[in-house]
Amino acid sequence: MKAEHINPFLKSTIETFKTMVGLAVTPGKLYLRKEPSNADISGVIGLSGDVRGAVVMAYPLVTALKISSKFLGEEVKELNASVADCIGEIANIITGFAKKDLQTLHLSISLPSIVRGTGHVVDMPKEAPVMCIPFESEAGSFTMEVSMVDK
Repeated sequence: MKAEHINPFLKSTIETFKTMVGLAVTPGKLYLRKEPSNADISGVIGLSGDVRGAVVMAYPLVTALKISSKFLGEEVKELNASVADCIGEIANIITGFAKKDLQTLHLSISLPSIVRGTGHVVDMPKEAPVMCIPFESEAGSFTMEVSMVDK
C-alpha cells in the first residue's frame, strides 16, 4: 500500500469531521496493524476495482455516542439504530470523499456495513497490509484502518 493511497483517507477524515460533525480531529502516528483493533461499533466500507480491500472506522462506545450526538444534533445515550446509521454514514462520506482523490485506481465502494458488539474485531484478508490511523478529538479517540491490495 502506498502513502499516496492513505493520504486521501487521512484528509477526508479530517474534513468530514470538521464539516459534517463540527469536530476537529487530530491524527496520530500511522502504524501497520499487527492485531485487529477492539471496538464497540465499526463502520466498514468495502473497496473494489483496481484494488480490493476495506476501510474500517472503529469506535469505542463513548466516542460513538458523542460523535453521533454531534452529527444528529441531539443527545444520544445508548447504542441504537440511529447511532449505527450515523457511524455508517460517516464511513460512507469519508470513503466517498477519498475516492475522488484516488481516481487512477477506478475504485468502487460498497454500502456501509456496521459491526457492533463490545470488543469486536474486524478481520481483513491476511495478504493485505492494514494501515491504522489513530485519531483524537474532544469526543474521544477512534481508529481508521485502511487495507488495499492490488488485484
